[in-house]
Amino acid sequence: MGNSYPHGVISVRSLSKRYGGVQALNSLDLDLERNIVHAIVGENGAGKSTFMKILSGGVTPDSGTITIDEVSYPEITVALAKKLGIGIMYQELRLFQHRDVLTNLFPDREILRGPFINRKKMEEIARPVLQSIGLDVDLYSTLGDLAISDQQLIELARVIIEKPKLLILDEPTSALNARESDRLLELVRQLPSQGTTVLYVSHRLDEVFSVANQISVMRNGSLVFSRPTTELSRADVIAGIVGEEKSERMNRATKKSVGGSAGANVLEVTNLRNFGQINDVSLTVRAGEIVGVAGLIGSGADELLETLFGAKEKAGGNVIVEGKSQRTLSPQNSVRDRVALVPADRKRVGLMMERSVSDNFSHVAVGGHTHGTTLISRSGLAERAQRLVERFGVKTENVNISVGNLSGGNQQKVVIGKWLEINPGLVLLDDPTRGVDIGAKSELFSLIREIADSGKGVLFRSTEIAELTSICDRIYVIKNGISTQEVSDVDEAELIKLINE
Repeated sequence: MGNSYPHGVISVRSLSKRYGGVQALNSLDLDLERNIVHAIVGENGAGKSTFMKILSGGVTPDSGTITIDEVSYPEITVALAKKLGIGIMYQELRLFQHRDVLTNLFPDREILRGPFINRKKMEEIARPVLQSIGLDVDLYSTLGDLAISDQQLIELARVIIEKPKLLILDEPTSALNARESDRLLELVRQLPSQGTTVLYVSHRLDEVFSVANQISVMRNGSLVFSRPTTELSRADVIAGIVGEEKSERMNRATKKSVGGSAGANVLEVTNLRNFGQINDVSLTVRAGEIVGVAGLIGSGADELLETLFGAKEKAGGNVIVEGKSQRTLSPQNSVRDRVALVPADRKRVGLMMERSVSDNFSHVAVGGHTHGTTLISRSGLAERAQRLVERFGVKTENVNISVGNLSGGNQQKVVIGKWLEINPGLVLLDDPTRGVDIGAKSELFSLIREIADSGKGVLFRSTEIAELTSICDRIYVIKNGISTQEVSDVDEAELIKLINE
């Protein structure tokens, strides 16, 4: 699509958009300097998605202008976005699962040689792009047979092949492991030198600070500030995202429990093995404490909580829950013995996405099936759901709305809330803040601390090192399927070194 925009910034002025009673964008003014990585951060509902969709032609603004190459537009259509060189990679994949990789890289724009598709030329274009993002796949393999992480990288490659002048990336590392994320971030850093301006949207502040030249913070549909990354600290950005008062609450939520306040063991694990990546894990969790699990993807850390719950089969070792030996681990036995699991993939196994908030509060997932209360009237279920909505601070118009319409943070509150209804003694939290914005994280941290302070034991796995070091009383390091160390009062740099060395 040619070189970068020759006339400097892309400017939006007084950009507004309302959905019913919700003001998604409120007179937004923002400049995007060319040939840099410009990050936009904010809570869910801050207006980031609406802004991205307006720039890429997916949404029509109510008012305002967008100026590109010194030409002002009241709106941008999909066709105009393509003409202007605007490409977007959405967090939700927009690929054809039953078609091959090469076809997905050139959707509706195959290269022709006469009346025939020139697949050889398409291969010549595709291979170096895939190589640049570290992806080695058969171009003629069916897309749906590939891992989600590979599919996400193919989605990125599809956009890069178009050589956009403005590339919008929406949570591009959400399905990637640490190594894949590092490779993607390195590619993003290189794009400005190739004439591509990058608009980078992410909840992961570590990524934002490592890749962005400029950071803009949005809140309630408006711009809070836009400043060079070198002038900002993590605390500055968090305060901008959530406001000073909420930022203080977040700091209080991550205060660890007072030494000596933990009670008896609620979980004792000795020499645990499964039929996957776990080879020899031993750990304990006491009532009233939050115990972390740290490890790389594939280390076994990502299989541990599901194995303890019985969703993955145990091959050996001993597990004792609240003094009772668990000869057979199964989801049914775990629920019976008051063990709760908040799964890493809330959309696939944690919630019934098409069902209402009320229905979801009334069911827990056991062995792939939903189990719930059948002797309570619909009105009784609604009343209980409303009580739980208020207790856990779930933001929803009413309990009859589909849970799929809630933000990620509010969905996670529903998952946690429904499990707390069984009054568990042990709560297994598997990457509970994945895909959740900073503001919602602060609320979830407060809730997790409340769970521990109420006398429950919490085993907490996270892919974000900063979460583990800020909220956990103790942390177990898992490497090659083995629990190698137990640490406390460790900082991020030390923990990163431990899990990688």
